[in-house]
Amino acid sequence: MSDESQLQVRPKDGDSSLILSRASFGLIARGRRDAEAISRRVSEPIDELSEIRRLAEEGDADAQNQLGDAYRNGDGVPEDYAEAVKWFRRAAVQGHAEAEISLGASYSYGEGVTRDLAEAAKWFRKAAEQGHAWAQRNLGNAYNDGEGVPQDYAEAVRWFRKAAEQGVTESQYNLGIAYGIGKGVPQDYAEAARWFGTAAKQGDADHGDAFVQYRLGVAYHTGMGVPRDRAEAACWYRKAAEQGHADAQYELGQAYYIGEGVSQDYAEAVRWFGEAAEQGDAAAQYRLGYAHYYGKGVHQDYAEAAKWYSKAAEQGHAQAQDRLGNAYYYGRGVPQDYAEAARWFRKAAEQGSAAGQYDLAYVHYHGQGVPQDHVEAVNWFRKAADQGHAEALFWIAWAYRSGEGVPQDHAEAAKWYRRAAEQGHPGAQYNLGAICSNGEGVLQDQAEAAKWFGKAAQQGNADAQYHLGNAYYRGEGVSQDYVQAHKWISLAISSAIGDDQKTYSSELEALAAQMAPQQIEEARALAREWKPSLAES
Repeated sequence: MSDESQLQVRPKDGDSSLILSRASFGLIARGRRDAEAISRRVSEPIDELSEIRRLAEEGDADAQNQLGDAYRNGDGVPEDYAEAVKWFRRAAVQGHAEAEISLGASYSYGEGVTRDLAEAAKWFRKAAEQGHAWAQRNLGNAYNDGEGVPQDYAEAVRWFRKAAEQGVTESQYNLGIAYGIGKGVPQDYAEAARWFGTAAKQGDADHGDAFVQYRLGVAYHTGMGVPRDRAEAACWYRKAAEQGHADAQYELGQAYYIGEGVSQDYAEAVRWFGEAAEQGDAAAQYRLGYAHYYGKGVHQDYAEAAKWYSKAAEQGHAQAQDRLGNAYYYGRGVPQDYAEAARWFRKAAEQGSAAGQYDLAYVHYHGQGVPQDHVEAVNWFRKAADQGHAEALFWIAWAYRSGEGVPQDHAEAAKWYRRAAEQGHPGAQYNLGAICSNGEGVLQDQAEAAKWFGKAAQQGNADAQYHLGNAYYRGEGVSQDYVQAHKWISLAISSAIGDDQKTYSSELEALAAQMAPQQIEEARALAREWKPSLAES
């Protein structure tokens, strides 16, 4: 998200900032007609809306604005935006500021009139020039976005400042952003912090404005307009979270989960994820499911994980959809059901989730829950691979090597293995070593083979460990070294199974027969000290 797009707070649907406060209606005697109306009140009840309508039709601007409000909100009359606009316009042309901003809002949203941002800005300006704070805020937004007026950050700041000085928290926040990123004013972190602080303290004297506190947390979290400070971000997230702001609760949970700005505490993370999840926050529901699945901060509970994954998945959360698909695939927390797994994998895949695309490809490849279709599998593997999914890259390489779903092409297979290997995929590193050793789709190169066997072996791949050991045994691609050979073949035996273990053991016996006892002891010591490393590309 660009800096420019952050230079405002956009109103949500139903934002009361565009629905003006209603001035209380009072009858003011205006000559004989009002004196008579007041007299009648002594003897008979008066329908307030009828009285408002009577005054509106006689040209009273306050009453016209009130009647427009009634039609807009369906208050005592059927909701009718077009009728609302009619009455707002009658009041607005008389210079009624609240009617001007309501008419501007109608044009902005296209309610009762054709949407026209230039007309909206015109009416916002009329109200803003009368000192109406929310109109000033809206006109600032219009200049910031270039909606209905030419984009002009300096002019946006001018109107934000007018609204901010009248206590509009969104404009105070926007002014802080403007100073922080230097849009429309010279960059000034101190001034940015001053306006952020002012905005965050608005509202309830004890608590402040939760939305602005959350946004201030975001600013410190991302370094947007203020120096990046994760501890300060967590502080503001907490203030908003404690007032029930779901986004802030989620972010505070994330902070505790990864230990960012606060001490890592999985249980506290789960508590805040839970608060947001109960409010229907899909991201929090997903994280809560994840915590239950892996037992992070709570006891591991696959059924509880599936429950929360399902809630998030039903809201369209792609990661949750893929996780729910995996729950059905493995039968963890829900009955095993490959068809249901495939259904959720597809939902995630169609949203562009690389994990979902890979998982959908996998079930197509193996015919689990869907008809087996190698061509369709490769299609989805490729989509995931285009996003850099290492496992998908590996499977495309396998498809080209085996000729399943695509024409067999060893050179193409080598290309895809290399891409996966460079991302640290141990299976791809081993296979790339094998094809370099055999000259399969590439020029035969034992040194290159040994290099890739070594990378996979360091990650614990038993086949790679054996072949690296064999390379040291025979001096192919590396200098002959019986100690290193013994070490790697021993490690391969410890994790190999079945016939592979027998083959490796026979090779080790032949090697040991050519080694001195002290060499064997040195090799065994090296094997005991060895620990697998992280992925190495």
